[in-house]
Amino acid sequence: MSLYVEEFEIGRAVTTPGRTIGEGDIALFAGLTGDFTPIHTDAHYAANTPFGGRIAHGTLTMSTAIGLLTQVGLLGDGVIALLNLNWDFKGVVMIGDTIHARVAPVEARKTSRPGAGIVKFGFDVLNQRDEIVQTGAMTVMMKTKDHPVPIKR
Repeated sequence: MSLYVEEFEIGRAVTTPGRTIGEGDIALFAGLTGDFTPIHTDAHYAANTPFGGRIAHGTLTMSTAIGLLTQVGLLGDGVIALLNLNWDFKGVVMIGDTIHARVAPVEARKTSRPGAGIVKFGFDVLNQRDEIVQTGAMTVMMKTKDHPVPIKR
């Protein structure tokens, strides 16, 4: 299921499924991005930090939260383009933590472009203790009901 811009109800939050962040996630993300900062990848180094162990990359947690939103079926083929991300990192995610997100549309409007509108989603990313570890906003261009943008293949 994918929604059109007009179908989003401002403030109506959804809760995503949870996802446990594992060592493999951190290793894969480090390899994909080239970010091998020791706090993420060096257990000996990280053990001697205030966190007492390795932590997930902040952007890994952010990306995972966005991915979890895609699993609830609101976006799908309704998305035309990502326009903006604005994110705050409030806490760390340790290996073994399970995150989920509460997400609500905070803006939904048509644009002057036929078939396109803007939807801005507010995110709270929480760990298994329901502590907010990140907050943010994601703005996407999405299809409208009246003139859906055809997908060129």
